[in-house]
Amino acid sequence: MPDDKLLTNQQFETLKLYCKIDQYFDDDVLNELIESGASEIAHAISSTKQPSDFISDHRFFVALMKYVEEDYYYRGTGSEVMRFPLQNTTINNVISQLRAEEVDSNETNSYD
Repeated sequence: MPDDKLLTNQQFETLKLYCKIDQYFDDDVLNELIESGASEIAHAISSTKQPSDFISDHRFFVALMKYVEEDYYYRGTGSEVMRFPLQNTTINNVISQLRAEEVDSNETNSYD
């Protein structure tokens, strides 16, 4: 994997294990899903931040793994497949937590 990727090699391998993917021919697809998902999650937290600002936070990484796993396994499926909202709930909770922390860290003590 090239060094300009968001994930380290270890994180990429962890993501593949999480997704139960043991082949390498889908690595390009996974990398696109990772970049897209990380961007979507990061911008849901803050429009001024990049995925690299959050990737060291374990919550962000777990949310990203859940996002990629769901997109990987449900790609190309339509409305005929029932999708449970459990994954999205977890991702939304992480987004809410990190968004609240961003707001807290940007507040000033001018009211004190």
